[in-house]
Amino acid sequence: MGNKEKRLDALKKMIQLERSMKISEISDRLHVSPMTTRRDIEILAQDGTVKVLHGVVVSNSGGMAGGLSDYMLAVAETRNIDEKKAIARHALNFVEEDDIIFIDAGSTTETFASMLPPDIRLTVVCYSINIFLAVASHKNIEVLLTGGHYSRKTTILELSQTSPVLQHNRTRKAFISASGYHQRLGVTCAHQSECITKKAAMNNTAEAFLLMDSSKFDVVHSCHFADIEQFSRIFTNESIPTEYHRLLKEKGITVDYVR
Repeated sequence: MGNKEKRLDALKKMIQLERSMKISEISDRLHVSPMTTRRDIEILAQDGTVKVLHGVVVSNSGGMAGGLSDYMLAVAETRNIDEKKAIARHALNFVEEDDIIFIDAGSTTETFASMLPPDIRLTVVCYSINIFLAVASHKNIEVLLTGGHYSRKTTILELSQTSPVLQHNRTRKAFISASGYHQRLGVTCAHQSECITKKAAMNNTAEAFLLMDSSKFDVVHSCHFADIEQFSRIFTNESIPTEYHRLLKEKGITVDYVR
């Protein structure tokens, strides 16, 4: 088997395992140029092994349902980038010197973590490797990782039960993300492994803040982890559906509409 055939075989197995991947991730993983990656993907697409949707390569193995679900999540990370940055920047106003905070996994919370002032004194509890990497170099931030099995797919530490770190440590504030909020079905995320940690973090904090842009409203995912009333405050942008403006006002929930 030549180098090209070996590379195609490795690419096929990797995409089947991961279900969906961005082209840039494939290039990095296989240590080849984006141009080579695109050529290889074209070959796999021609024989029906994969589909390419807006820069995300989705496996056709075993049907498209699982792959499309992962694809939709990958695409969601690239949407409303300006809104997510604005929400993250606003959330910084609620971080104080010597705070003990939990930072959830998610694209908006990752942006929030990356914006923390370099010299602020904090204790940060997290389970996302991306969050950890964003704060690990800050000399005055003490980091507590929850522990667990590292998932390459989600870049989080997964647990089958509540982490002792979350059980035995309290935080003043928890900055929580969500994949969806529905007025009847509550606040949800896409992965069961996240649900366990989100619930534990919210049960062990004085205040829970929800960082969620307008694209997540009236959206439902499989794992329910909270009701909207459990949050002290919601940070979002103004273009949420009209009925949710009314609903949140009726519930007496404090909402910061960020521009």
